[in-house]
Amino acid sequence: MAGPIRLGAVSAVFAALTACTPAADTASTGEPPAPVTTDAVTAAGSSTIPDVRQLQLVGCDPVDPDVEIVCETYDLVRRHYVDEVSDDELARAAARGLAQLDDAVSRSELVCPAPATHFIETCELALEKADISTEGAEAMVFGMATYGLDPHSVYFDPEALELVEEEQAGEIQGIGAMVTAEDPATGDVCNVISEECRMSIVSTIEDTPADLAGLEPDDVVLAVDGDDIDGWTVDEVTAVVRGPAGSEVVLTVDREGEIFDIDITRAAFIVPAVESEVVGSTGYLALNMFTDNADELFQEALIDLLARDVETLVVDMRNNPGGLLDTAIEVASAFLPDGEVVVTEGPDSSTSYPVSGETLVPDDMRVVVVVNGASASASEVVSAVLQERGRATIVGENTFGKNTVQQRFALSNGGALKLTIARWLTPGGHDFGSMGVTPDVRNEIETQLPVESVVQEALAASVTLGG
Repeated sequence: MAGPIRLGAVSAVFAALTACTPAADTASTGEPPAPVTTDAVTAAGSSTIPDVRQLQLVGCDPVDPDVEIVCETYDLVRRHYVDEVSDDELARAAARGLAQLDDAVSRSELVCPAPATHFIETCELALEKADISTEGAEAMVFGMATYGLDPHSVYFDPEALELVEEEQAGEIQGIGAMVTAEDPATGDVCNVISEECRMSIVSTIEDTPADLAGLEPDDVVLAVDGDDIDGWTVDEVTAVVRGPAGSEVVLTVDREGEIFDIDITRAAFIVPAVESEVVGSTGYLALNMFTDNADELFQEALIDLLARDVETLVVDMRNNPGGLLDTAIEVASAFLPDGEVVVTEGPDSSTSYPVSGETLVPDDMRVVVVVNGASASASEVVSAVLQERGRATIVGENTFGKNTVQQRFALSNGGALKLTIARWLTPGGHDFGSMGVTPDVRNEIETQLPVESVVQEALAASVTLGG
C-alpha cells in the first residue's frame, strides 16, 4: 500500500526518533534464478561459522514470507524509482548492507531470495554474515535503499516507521531539534555518517529540551551516549536520540572546534506547524513544516489575519524542510485562483497538479515570502510558483534546492520504503534542483519587512522534519 506523496525534507528530527507490492518484475534486466534451488555454499575465510552451511536460494515467485521484503523492495525500485538502476548496482548495494553485520555464528540453514542472478553472490555473503534469514533480508533491503539509491530514499524498519508516523502527526517525545547530514566539502545531502558526511543541528524548537540544554545551529553531532556515530545512518542516530519523556540522552558535539557533552532530558511536545501574529497593518504567518494538517492550520490562521484587515501578508518559511505534496498544493491554492501549482516528472510520465479550492488572499494584497538556505522541497514549490505567477515577493536567501518527490510504500514486515519517484518543476518548466529559488530581494529583510522584529522572534527557526 502506498503512502501519501511527499516532497520530502532535507533533515531528520531528534524528537521521539527519526502500495501493496506484487511479485518482482520479470521484465527487469538480468535473468532471475530458478524459482527454488538449494545449494550448499562454503563460507570461505570465516572462522565463526562451520565450514559448510546450507543456503536455500529462492526466487521471488513464490518467495518465503520471512524474506519477502527483498523481492518487494526490488520490485518497487524497478517499478517506481525515478532513475534506472541496474541489477548489478542493487546487488552490490545489498551486499554493502550485509557487510555491516557481524560474522554469523548460527549453524541453521539460511533462506535468501535472489530476484535476479546478480544477487546469487550477495546471498553467498548473507550466508557468512546473517544468523537468521530475516536478519539477512533486512540488511539487504537497508543496503539497497542506502547505497543503491539517492539520499532521500530510505528503508524504515517497523520501529522507525512508527516514530516517523508519530512525527508526521506532530505529537512527539524527544529533544526537539532538527538535524541534517551533509558532505562538508560539497554540501551534498548524505545518509551514512563519516568524515565525508557530518550530522549537524539545523535548529531547535523553542522551550524544548534541545533548546533549554543549549544546542545551537551548526553544532556537529559526534556521539550519542558515548557511542561514536561514524558508520551509522541518519535514521539510526535519530532513533537512538529520540525516546520517552523523562529519559536522558547525552550528545557529544563539536562547536567550532570545541568538543563537549550536552546532557538532555527528553520531553513530550507538539510540533508548531503554524504561528501567526498581527503587527500594525501587517499579518505575519510562520509556516514551519508541511505536515498532514498544516494546510488546515495555515488556512485558519490566514482567515483570522484577513478578518483583522491587514494590508500586507508576510509568510515565513525559513528553515521549513518540506513535507506532503497535497499540503503544499493547498497552501499555494490560497493565493492562486487558477492554473497549476507544480509538475512532477517520473520515469514514464508527467503529472500536473492544479490549484484546489477557492482563493483566500485578495489579488491586490501585497504578499512577501521569507526563505533561506534551509527552506526546502515543499517550501520551494510554494515559493517558486508564487514567484513565477508574480503573486509574491520572495525575500531572503537562495533556498535549499531539493527537487525530488518521495512516496512511502508499506512492506510486509511492517516497515516501509520511502522511494524517490519523480522530480518536480514549476508550471513554467523551471527546475530548482541545484541553486534553489532565487529571492527577489536578497539579504535585505531588515529594510524590506516591517515585521522583522517578529520574524526574528518567531518559531520559523525552530522546526522539525515531516518524515
